[in-house]
Amino acid sequence: MRIACIQMDVVLGDVYANLNRSMELIDHVAADKPDIICLPELFTTGYCLPEAKRLAEQVPGNTTRVLSQKSREMRCFLIGGSIIEQEGDALYNTSVIFNRSGDIIAKYRKMHLFQPFEEDIYLMPGDRTVLIDTGICQIGVLICYDLRFPELFKELKESGAKMVFVVAEFPNPKLSDWKTLLADRARDNSIHVIGVNRVGSDEKSSFFGHTLIALPSGEIMVEMGGYEGVLVADVLV
Repeated sequence: MRIACIQMDVVLGDVYANLNRSMELIDHVAADKPDIICLPELFTTGYCLPEAKRLAEQVPGNTTRVLSQKSREMRCFLIGGSIIEQEGDALYNTSVIFNRSGDIIAKYRKMHLFQPFEEDIYLMPGDRTVLIDTGICQIGVLICYDLRFPELFKELKESGAKMVFVVAEFPNPKLSDWKTLLADRARDNSIHVIGVNRVGSDEKSSFFGHTLIALPSGEIMVEMGGYEGVLVADVLV
């Protein structure tokens, strides 16, 4: 399975600029013909949570229409990082997943909200994991702080997942935690774990990137640095 992970900077609160930049980076790997493309957490807004009501989108909505078109165009699965989703009066940190035809096949709402970023003030938690059948293997998707909860990975593994993507805005100075936790979750469950993190900074935090793929042994197969770009790798599952 060929995976393309998009490691990008995010302009706080600028959906238009961020969506355009994400499409530019995805277009860079079109010739590689990836099976799965994955974006980072809150890639269209960053942690602009005081403006969450203004920035929130319904699913389907504008961002998901753009992602749907891109996944259909490239004939790949696309994990849309996460966006601020509105359903009724509630707001969620939600990852939307598309199949090769551009159809929304699942959405995962972040279950564990990160209090230092005030997610618990502005957002509601999700209440279930999701499993996606790619035709090659089954995969799970989790979001950032979920990484610190091993029971989620165990549940996905027991449900049949061979690979779990963690989309994130993991901040400095937690690089050591990021790498250790991703490797531990992979080794403890004998699965591939792919961490897709952003780079850059916002008004309160900076983000170190280091998007990586951890093998079922816990060994880090490949890892980026702290720059914007795309990680493309072939993974045997």
